[in-house]
Amino acid sequence: MPHAKALAETLGRGRAVADFRFDALYPPEIRQYSRVHFTPVAVALKVREWLGSEPSIRLLDVGSGCGKFCLVFGASGPGRVTGIEQRPNLHAAAEAAAAELGLTSVTFLCGRMEELDWRQFNVFYFFNPFYESVARRRAMDDRISNNAGLFFDNLRQVRKKLDTVKPGSRVLTYHGLGGRLSSDWVLLRSEPIHTDELCL
Repeated sequence: MPHAKALAETLGRGRAVADFRFDALYPPEIRQYSRVHFTPVAVALKVREWLGSEPSIRLLDVGSGCGKFCLVFGASGPGRVTGIEQRPNLHAAAEAAAAELGLTSVTFLCGRMEELDWRQFNVFYFFNPFYESVARRRAMDDRISNNAGLFFDNLRQVRKKLDTVKPGSRVLTYHGLGGRLSSDWVLLRSEPIHTDELCL
């Protein structure tokens, strides 16, 4: 697809593309949620800028949705990127977009984050992935329970999983995580960007 090839080439040169152009990779029924639920291109490229072009990057995007963050980050430099998403329709959209872009460094898994071994990764990205369980009117669909208990259970799972990762691993949040990390994690930098703040 010429459009996808042009996107991949532009991102591969470290240059931004307009969000509406990137979002055109997705079907309209998914694309309509971009403003609230997709990581903007500028944010993904800022993460790339902060992390650099290290081939050793093994990044996990928790609640990757349709895969936009993973795809932009993966197209813009080296490293391996994995997105995990529990909704099959979003997982399928992510895989289709990856195929159109011709990216082989990005993998998408359909499943639950707690079933994955986080020790194989050294970078973790969160775009407030559990927000839909407490903000029903902003949800993409009804596949996520509107349940504050689930929200806090997910936060506990994240803290538990992060306790197992290697020293020197990095966590990035955009629009926060929904709760604090343990005191073992040190804030290295933060920057206002787009509609909120990116933190490392």
